[in-house]
Amino acid sequence: MLLSCWCYLLGLICVLMGAAIVAAPAPLARFYNALPRSVAAGRVLSTVAWIWAGYALWTMQLDFLVPFKKFLPAAVLVCVPLTWFWLDNLLTCRALGGILVLFPYELLHTARVHASPWRLVLVTLAYLCIVKGMILILYPWKMRQAIVWLTQRPALFRLAGALDALLGLFLIGLGATALR
Repeated sequence: MLLSCWCYLLGLICVLMGAAIVAAPAPLARFYNALPRSVAAGRVLSTVAWIWAGYALWTMQLDFLVPFKKFLPAAVLVCVPLTWFWLDNLLTCRALGGILVLFPYELLHTARVHASPWRLVLVTLAYLCIVKGMILILYPWKMRQAIVWLTQRPALFRLAGALDALLGLFLIGLGATALR
């Protein structure tokens, strides 16, 4: 995928999430407070994370993985329900952390070959997502604590939504101009 498409995708996600918070902070505060303990969201996101991890391992060109590639689909199918059973507490936070760690893989490969120095904006964003994902995997209660802290301050919650929307607009503009 082109780097400009990454900008559009990430920008659209940020704009939609940020604009929704600005438009309806009270219902979204309730939604975000319930999200870390949501069983359905945790199962869906952890399934996505495991499938994505299996795909990432499948496409990596590492010699030591070649003998094990035939077992990857079965390993993913076994890991999904085991994760649901053993990591059911705050599974949504852990799964979201896994997705945040996984998605920059393709983005960084694309950014590596782009000539513009503006690509470093996306590289920085990717590494911030990786670090945030590792924190969520290791300390999932930090997401719940941050959500509670932020949603208890409605003005700050709305400001965070506006800043998220502005970041999204910046990324879309970056994709349309410098990273085309």
